[in-house]
Amino acid sequence: MEELFDILPSEWAERFLETQKERIELSLKKEGKLSLLQSKAGGRGYLPKEQGYPTNEEGDPLSLLAQINFAEMPQMENYPEFGLLAFYVDVQDDLYGLNFENPTRQEGFRVFYFDDLGSESLTAEEQDMFFVDIDKTNIYPIVDGEYKITGQVSDQILLHDSIEFEQEFGYSFFDLSEHILGGDEEKAEKLYNLMSEESQLGGYPFFTQEDPRTYTENPHHDTLLFQLDSEYNEEDGVINILWGDSGVGNFFINKQDLINRDFSNILYNWDCS
Repeated sequence: MEELFDILPSEWAERFLETQKERIELSLKKEGKLSLLQSKAGGRGYLPKEQGYPTNEEGDPLSLLAQINFAEMPQMENYPEFGLLAFYVDVQDDLYGLNFENPTRQEGFRVFYFDDLGSESLTAEEQDMFFVDIDKTNIYPIVDGEYKITGQVSDQILLHDSIEFEQEFGYSFFDLSEHILGGDEEKAEKLYNLMSEESQLGGYPFFTQEDPRTYTENPHHDTLLFQLDSEYNEEDGVINILWGDSGVGNFFINKQDLINRDFSNILYNWDCS
């Protein structure tokens, strides 16, 4: 991030660099048929038969958004070294299962963590049967198809508006940019362009609107667990992942809950421009 020193006074560039922390940056790629245990977005995932298939409160099936097999991921502090973390959402709901009044209520979405992958899973065909009677015209798919997920550890600097940014700097991003750069629009644009917007585990979140934790004093959900960004494949002109109008989906957890492998209290949010 040497570019920071070309944009900002050195003391501010140093301060931004001090916010640097690790995240697992996720890449998605179309790679044929994937197994039930592989890290993926879309498709069918690992679900122990004794657990059954997740549904909303009306009994309609949820759909796999993504699953992360940590044995396939690089290791990162506080995150599991093994096991599988799965995210399900309601794509028959135009809000994708998000409850604005209580975004932690796991009815329109579910998060599962399976530390033991030895139990027999529902097959993809058995899972397909839950969707036989679903009206296909009433589905709002987020993931178009099935994509293999791989991860690599990278460093991320705090640049996006969020509760973390406000806590660190006492300003919103744009107010701080104005304060530091004094209205230099060219440098402000360069700083803005350094923002990273990727799918990831950990690190700092980004939003197309605002952080849903903004109006909560001492938010319990202080850690970004998983972020899935809308993704457009420029090679074939196909949208692979789409939250509304090119938005982003986020799942937050309390740091100690993550360390304890307790995924029962998750804050789910998505927004779009």
